This record gives sequence, C-alpha cells and structure tokens, in this order.
Amino acid sequence: MYLFFSLSAMAQSSDEENPNISLQEVKREFVVIAGNSEHPVLIKEESNLTYYCKEYRATVQVAEFYNDMETLDDVDILVDGSKKHGIIPKKEFYESDGIFYSDARVCYFNLPLKNQGSVSTVRFKKTYLDPKYFASIHFLQPQPVTKGEVVIRVPSWMKLDIKEYNFGQYGIQKQVSQQGSETVYRFVMENLPALKREPFSPGFTHYSPHILIMTRYAETQQGRQNYFNTLNDQYAWYHQLIMDARNDEPFVKEKAQEITKGLSADADKVRHIFQWVQDNIRYIAFEDGIAGFRPEKGSEVMRKKYGDCKGMANLLVEMLQSIGLDARHCWIGTRHLVYDYSTPSLAVDNHMIAVWMNNKKPVYLDATEKYIGIDELAERIQGRQTLIEDNANYILDRVPVREPGQNTLFEKRSLSIEGNNLKGHVIQSWKGENRVALLEGINSIKQENQNIVLKNYLSRGKNNFEISNLRINNLTDYNNELSVEYDLNWKNVLAAFNNEAYLELDNRRKFEDLKIDTAKRKLPYWFQFKDHIVFETTLRIPADKKVTGIPASLKIERPGYRFSGSYSVNDTALVYRCEIALLNTVLGTGEFRQWNEDVLQLKDFYNQQIVLTTRK
Repeated sequence: MYLFFSLSAMAQSSDEENPNISLQEVKREFVVIAGNSEHPVLIKEESNLTYYCKEYRATVQVAEFYNDMETLDDVDILVDGSKKHGIIPKKEFYESDGIFYSDARVCYFNLPLKNQGSVSTVRFKKTYLDPKYFASIHFLQPQPVTKGEVVIRVPSWMKLDIKEYNFGQYGIQKQVSQQGSETVYRFVMENLPALKREPFSPGFTHYSPHILIMTRYAETQQGRQNYFNTLNDQYAWYHQLIMDARNDEPFVKEKAQEITKGLSADADKVRHIFQWVQDNIRYIAFEDGIAGFRPEKGSEVMRKKYGDCKGMANLLVEMLQSIGLDARHCWIGTRHLVYDYSTPSLAVDNHMIAVWMNNKKPVYLDATEKYIGIDELAERIQGRQTLIEDNANYILDRVPVREPGQNTLFEKRSLSIEGNNLKGHVIQSWKGENRVALLEGINSIKQENQNIVLKNYLSRGKNNFEISNLRINNLTDYNNELSVEYDLNWKNVLAAFNNEAYLELDNRRKFEDLKIDTAKRKLPYWFQFKDHIVFETTLRIPADKKVTGIPASLKIERPGYRFSGSYSVNDTALVYRCEIALLNTVLGTGEFRQWNEDVLQLKDFYNQQIVLTTRK
C-alpha cells in the first residue's frame, strides 16, 4: 500500500538526465467548495506548468495520476502558445514493474519543446471527491523550477491544519491571509532544484519540501462531516473498513485447522500459518483511492492466491482468529515515511501487517516479507510506530529494534595447502535478512538450476573456486538459519617466488568498494538492513613451511559500524578472522568522509598478504 498523494504532473525526466529542460513556472491552486449529498465537500485543483527549452529540441513525458477518489476533469496543452499540436493524452490504469495499482489511473503524453527558447504549457483540472484524500502537496518537480506558487483556499466552514516539512534550505515563503470568508494559504518559491533521487536513499518525505494536510471536519448543509479531527476518527474509519471485509467462508477456518493439525503450542500454530501465507499467497501492491485502504476478504485472497499487504494481513488475522488465537490488524508507516500517528492523515502510513497478541504482548507478522521468520523483523518496520486494532479502541505501540545479530552471515573454512591450491571444507550460514536475500535469489530461478546458481554465487563466479559435494540445509523453514556445506578446491592461490609463497585468504572482501562519491552524492546513504558478517579461516601449515609475515590487525569502531580483522599463528595453523557489524542503517552525509577513510583502511587490510617461507 504505497500511496501517491498530490504527485501531480510528474514529467518523466530529471535535470541530471536532461539539463536542457526546466519549469519556468508552476502554479497550483486548491479550492475547497461545497459539494452534494454524495460528496458533501469537494476540493478543486488547477495546476499550470510551463516548460522551457534552454538549448536544443527535446521532449518531456508528462504524467498525471488520479483514482476513484480523484477525477481528472480537464487537460489543456499549449505548444508555443498554440493548441494546434495534435497531442492526444492517453488515459489508462496504472501499472509499473509488474505491480497493479488497483483503481489508480494515469493520464500521460509527450510534450514537445521544438527548439531553443520554446515554451509549452500544461494545465490539469482535478476534483478530490473526499477531503481525506487531499493529504499532502510536494513542491519539487523532476525539473528545476524557476518560479512556483501553491495556493490553498479554505472556507470558514472547513477546518484543516497544515504542517510543513523540509522547508529549511529552499527559501519557501508561507503567507496566510483572509479574503472574505476564506483563509488563503500561499506558498511562494523560487529557483527550486529538481527532485533528487539516488540509490539507497531515504524516502522523499524525509528530504523533499512538502506540506501535510490534516482535514479535520466541515460544517455543511448535510451536517458536520467528520474527517480526521483526531486519531480516534482515523482509526474508526480504518476499523470500519476491516469490519466490512470480515470473512464468512468456512474454508478459511478449515485450512487453518489443516495447517495446524497435531500442533499444541500456540507459537507453533502461528508459525505454521504465517509461513503458509508467505508461501502460498503472492504479494501484489494495490495503491491509491479506497482500494489503498480497504482490505479484501481473506476468503477472496485465499481463493485468488494473491493479495496486497492489507489482504494478506486480513487473511492471516482471519486464519489465526478462526482457531481461537488473538490476532489483530495493524497499520504502520514504513521507514520511508517521515511521519507518525501524531498527525492524523492518510499520508502517515503505507502498510498493514498482522499482530498476534501473545499474553498481551504484540508479535508483529508481515507476510509480505516472504522469507522472514516469525521472530525476525524487517528493517523497514523496525522502530516504527504502529496502530493496533483493539475493537472500538486502538493501541499505539512501536516495533522493536533488532540488533545486527538477527542478520548474521557466518562462514568458516578449514583449509590445507596442496601445491599452489587450498583445499578443505567450508560451512556457511545465513540468518534474518541475509537469509531472505539469498532465498529470494535462489527461488527466482528454476528448481533444476538452483545448485548451479548457488555454486556460482558462493564462488563469486571465479572458475578457480571449485565447489564439490554441496549440501544445502533448510531452504523451507524460515524460522531457522539456512546453511550450506561443501568441499573446496581453491586453485592457484599461492604465488611462489624462490623459497617464499604469498597468498590472500579473504575473497569475500565485504564493503571494499563501497566508497561514497562525495562530489555527486547529496542524500544520506540508507543500507538495506543492519548487517553482521563473520568470516573465519583456519589454514593448516605444512611441516616444510613456516609463516614469516602476516598483516597487522585492523580495528575500526564508529557509532554506526565496526570493522575488525586479525591473523594469529600457532605451531600448525594460521587463523584468520574478519568481522563487520553494521549497527545503523543510516549513513549521514556528514559521515561520508570518515566512512570513505575507514573503507580504504578495510580495503588495504584485505590487500595485505600472508608470507610463507620454506624451511631449510
């Protein structure tokens, strides 16, 4: 349930991709007006965007999103001041990357800018049928904006509040005035940069200037229309949606009983039903409009074998409740959103999961995380505030924050030297989100090719890293670690010169190339999850050789991460150990320089070689 709120007229290019195009002017006006008995309050939007060509002929794809709660009333296009351009906007249901967006629609077209100095203007008119969906307005566009203005006109009978986010560096001016019975909010801006998007960066609500609109209530001819005056109102609306989606089909209970047959402990029952939903229901996101919030009946999700987060959560809740367990619906905003429930608005959450109340303690169950265990939590929900169903009331809670150890990746090698090769046995194990990442890769390919792909992954595609007798343990129980064992013949590792031989033991070299380009990177770097990697190798030293040189130890400790590595030698073996702990997934821009220095030290440590000398 990832929602588009007021992302209007998004042209599908950026200033970095096409510095030739800018927005000379953006003017958007929102007017609250009285509606009819079906829709007592309407919000009319008019957006005017003027594109400018700086140097050479170009084309911009312009797109406007809408849904069942927002109608697109008019589209007007001027190319160099003329309506004679032959452009016919296309309107269709919106689909992206295989994700079906339910009632979301898109109007799009290519807008030509014929030569240097060309100006093309687009005007959209829309109507919000329900003020709840008038939730936020973002100011940045994919192109830089020379002049911008956003105006909101609110009559005295309408109560709403506006909260500003990320205005600091953009010089946006806010003006509030009274014009007759209307309160007019005006936001004026100049020389805005294009909306910046970078890989592994925060969701744009964390850094993009925007306003959150909290529609409280309206006094209309039909009486008071309550929207989200308080969180109680928001929860009451949510709760009614799930009550409307209650299951009345016996086969949901029958399936739950079948899955839990022979199990006595509640935790085991929850574990089995949770994994059944993970394994048997395909996750597809439905977004926008009422479908972005209304769960589908669990029986329908089970019948179709797919659902969005709400449908999957609803099915999971219904299955658990059907066998007498205390399961609840739970709303949550993932870490990509900056908000919490102190600001009642449809924009503050984007996800639904299930909760099992285990002796009144919530156990969070997100079946959209396909390979996560019942005792594990995905990074995207850790620490986030939750709104848990409690009949007519609600419970505010917070998802626990897990340590990196939840996601430990461990590798232990026992090797010996044979000629220029290293031979021996390897054990590797994956927990938490490291296991999830591996299983996603393995299960994305045909069953008969899994061993080949896994071997290629373990060898990093190197032909001299020969794996044999591969044994895979536990591909199907997500509540325990996944592990593999194999025999290794690592060819041509030793480089011999006269009576000395040189070698490196670590071919994993985690993070060695993760240097941040500080000249280009403008946003914080968000790692996917807190990480913990332990790599150990025991190398038996043959009787005719001795270790005469080992790298110095490495120890780097920062608030957000730790790197350590060491070598030790006894009479018969050399022991190598490297440990990396990523304690915080957010690397701020002010930390980039230190991070780069530390990564260089780590890479230098990896590059140091062991020296073996032949005994005389």
